[in-house]
Amino acid sequence: MASYSDWESLSADPDPQSDLGYVETEWDVIRTTQKRGSHLLFLPQDETLLRQEAFVIATESAVVDIADHR
Repeated sequence: MASYSDWESLSADPDPQSDLGYVETEWDVIRTTQKRGSHLLFLPQDETLLRQEAFVIATESAVVDIADHR
């Protein structure tokens, strides 16, 4: 578990992979529409991740493009 000082030592704009340990993966986005509104289903293209139940379901209004919110 990272300590406060670990986080403080990171740059204000850390590199996701080398600084934070994230691994970039490709995801497919599927839009669904039902009576209660539309949702987005995010599925990893790597089938191994999908078998590990790595997916996201979100209301369409909850998803934003981070490039627009800097």
